[in-house]
Amino acid sequence: MRSVKLGARCWRVFQKHSFFPLASDCIHLPSLNVLPVAFWWSPQHLDCRLIATRSFVQSKTGLPPHRSNYECSPKPRETLITTPVEVVKATDVDHLKLGEATNSYVSLGFSPAQITQLFSLQLDVPFQSNLTTISELVLLGLSTNTILKTLEKKPELLRMSPKHLKERADLLRRLGLDAESLNHVAVHFPSILTLPHKRIKALEHLLKEKCLFTMAQISKILRTCPQLLLEELNDVEYKFQFAYFRMGIKHAEIVQSGFFQVPLAEINKRISFLERLGCYQTPDKKGQTQIVNPKLKRIIRASEQDFVTEIACSSIEEYEIFKKLLAYEEEQRRKQEEAMEELSDSENDGEGSDSE
Repeated sequence: MRSVKLGARCWRVFQKHSFFPLASDCIHLPSLNVLPVAFWWSPQHLDCRLIATRSFVQSKTGLPPHRSNYECSPKPRETLITTPVEVVKATDVDHLKLGEATNSYVSLGFSPAQITQLFSLQLDVPFQSNLTTISELVLLGLSTNTILKTLEKKPELLRMSPKHLKERADLLRRLGLDAESLNHVAVHFPSILTLPHKRIKALEHLLKEKCLFTMAQISKILRTCPQLLLEELNDVEYKFQFAYFRMGIKHAEIVQSGFFQVPLAEINKRISFLERLGCYQTPDKKGQTQIVNPKLKRIIRASEQDFVTEIACSSIEEYEIFKKLLAYEEEQRRKQEEAMEELSDSENDGEGSDSE
């Protein structure tokens, strides 16, 4: 009975405050026993619930809008309104930057297809840095095709500072590499643009001061064999001495033959094979020989088949046996040298102990 009376009082409250449509249309109570639980909410929460419910009822009954003294979470509404606007603005800015980038690359001579290829590289470098570096490469004399191929092989090139690229350009021009030569070298050996400055200077000093090549010859060596920059300087010097003293080859023929492009081990095999067959003779101090030696370029540039059959006048089977014999001889020589070094070290240790 008390529950029935309480329910009746609540009914009169709703009627007095004109909440009849609200109560009749939107509040569905399975029983009056659960009604007191609904009023444990605070007035603010209750009012928020009533605002949402009344808006639903108004849409159905055409009642005038109801204003409450409480604000019901206005911030989500503002977020819903402003978020799409901010996204659009960011997109507009991205399109503007993309347009500026495209125009900048077009002014440097890149075609639309090349610009697309450049963007497809997805290089993690800021746009302005990209533009500055590529501008320097254009000033260096590289074509747009060369720049794209170089960046595909050496993307870290874009992290080089403009100062570094300017210094590298000055050095390569001083070494005699013109625009055509530089385009060729950059495509096949892009490391020439990123190697330390001291490394190039050291190789230049070796070839000029110790090997006595002219600047024109050094320029051709770098154009035809830029991989020489990655080799140890001692190995480069020994390779030159092998050609000059062991084979009696002068500077001009060394450069013209492309001697530095071929591994020294392969050259040594062919020269030793010809010597044992009597087809090659080391020149004496006056540069003279009792037989006519084949030209160095012909020896090192021929395929193995042509070298054996046409120059050595032998067979592939004989050449294979010779290579195994030569490898065995080199292994025995290496072991003998190691044994001599160990003996020398033990003698030095004995002398040190005696002196003590």
